[in-house]
Amino acid sequence: MNTPLSPTPPCHIIQVDDYGAKPDDGQDATPAIRAALAAAGRFDGAPVVVQFAPGRYRCRGGEAHENGRTHQPSFTLATLDNVTIDGNGATLVGGDIAILFIFRDSRNITVRNLTIDWDPLPHTSGRVEHLIPEEHAFDLSPLFPAQPPAGRIVQAILAYNPARRRLADRGSDVYQTQGERDDHPTQLTPEGYLRIYHRTDAPLPAIGSHVVVRHQVYGYNAFIFNDCRNVLLEDVTIHAVPGMGVTGSDCRDITLRRLKVVPADGGWMSATADATHFNGCRGQVMVEDSEFAGMGDDAINIHAMYGLATARIDAHTLAVGRGRMHSYYDTVRGIWAAPQAGDILEYSGGDEPLLAQGQMRVAEAWQDNAQQRTIIRFAEALPDEVGENTVLSNITTTPSVRIRRCHVHSNRARGMLLQSRDVLLEDCLFEDISGAGLQICTDAAEWWESLGSRDVTVQRCIFRRCNFGAARREAALDIFADLAVGRQAAPGVHQRLRLLDNAFDENDGAAIHIGSASDVEVHGNVFPLRNYPAIIVENSREVTIAGNVLSHSMGGVEIRGSSDRATIHVEDI
Repeated sequence: MNTPLSPTPPCHIIQVDDYGAKPDDGQDATPAIRAALAAAGRFDGAPVVVQFAPGRYRCRGGEAHENGRTHQPSFTLATLDNVTIDGNGATLVGGDIAILFIFRDSRNITVRNLTIDWDPLPHTSGRVEHLIPEEHAFDLSPLFPAQPPAGRIVQAILAYNPARRRLADRGSDVYQTQGERDDHPTQLTPEGYLRIYHRTDAPLPAIGSHVVVRHQVYGYNAFIFNDCRNVLLEDVTIHAVPGMGVTGSDCRDITLRRLKVVPADGGWMSATADATHFNGCRGQVMVEDSEFAGMGDDAINIHAMYGLATARIDAHTLAVGRGRMHSYYDTVRGIWAAPQAGDILEYSGGDEPLLAQGQMRVAEAWQDNAQQRTIIRFAEALPDEVGENTVLSNITTTPSVRIRRCHVHSNRARGMLLQSRDVLLEDCLFEDISGAGLQICTDAAEWWESLGSRDVTVQRCIFRRCNFGAARREAALDIFADLAVGRQAAPGVHQRLRLLDNAFDENDGAAIHIGSASDVEVHGNVFPLRNYPAIIVENSREVTIAGNVLSHSMGGVEIRGSSDRATIHVEDI
């Protein structure tokens, strides 16, 4: 006897053109698309598909902010359940420095078959034609776009090599720190050049060189997911955005499948910052069969944030601020994300603030906005050593990670930063990345991101022509725990790492750097002649290096720092 199938709940279809959004008409479609998306929230959680007709839709941002340069988001969506946005091959074209989509407190959200682009582009690429030393400026012959508008600020300038379609080797990487020269926006010259006002303490680029000028770096992303659950992006392409492509904060279970963040029409840049960035998430982050190219920063960064105890209130209670206080990004110590009841916090401190000392369970927590601090009461009494300046990390907000069959190439900074626990990275290709292809890392120096990684497997990946410029470090695959410039943490910050059957070719520096780690297996990897040493082991213990292939006869492993040499076993490679 056949078991009857459960009935499929009715699916409501909303066509955006029914609300006045017409493709290819050159008009601002934002109000009509907003109306269609608002209608999707009126079905009490029943499945809804918001569907576009193929074509291009102009999406101007919302009302201008006080500075008149940036704008409110185009689309803000909250408390949605079971909603699919199906682009049906459509392209949404942003026009202002504005976030495109924000989703808050929503469940079962799918975005598919959609392309994102920007016009005007948030960056301009071209050839340096003239220098104006008295104004500390230069004239750019623009290539992408060929006719950029004037009157835009400059936030960053990158040296580029068009012959290799990547950033220039050891090329300049200039931020207009703290908004310097915002009062000198770009100008069009009578000859048709774009005049760029450069940061005054940085040298001007050479005539005939090529650069990418970013008019916005951070803050105005294509897709932001806050406090969402079960998010799927599938067959989505992002050609340009004045910020990051996809971000998730305090979310559970995010899947990206066949996501592309790549420049359009032969351009040199896509997102001006990260392609994807996930902070303080739970459950699992999965990325499969995706391509990332031309970003102004990393392809994938997955992390939480360290907290720093600012006061011990009583035997069960701490006041906590965010660990980071960076002179450019965070000039004052911000409020730390409040953990949930039942979350497990790992604590550390003293001379080794990244080396876990124990764990504590949260009873309740809330944010004291008036004093910019988070108050956390713990289920058990605080250990005696926990108090002011204790470093905290929420291990419950370190999602498992599964990344498969992805291609990262031709971007600034790192390929991926995987700062979590229970991580599998396999069958990925990293090429022409100015920094490391992969970092497994943490720090208590500048970023204060995440915590020591555990149970990480990197297998069958290829690292080719990485680590040649901006954000360059020791190796193409770089494992580290920074306490300060030149100072690494003790062994055991990162634990149980497996680096298996990977291939390295034409990278600058070493192939693999293993820092502040324990219980590491390096097996089946192939190292070329160019990398010497092939592997650096620094401040680590219990490392086994065996069964690898090194294509020259010189020794391939260098052991440094406070490594426990008695527990480091190296077979001939």
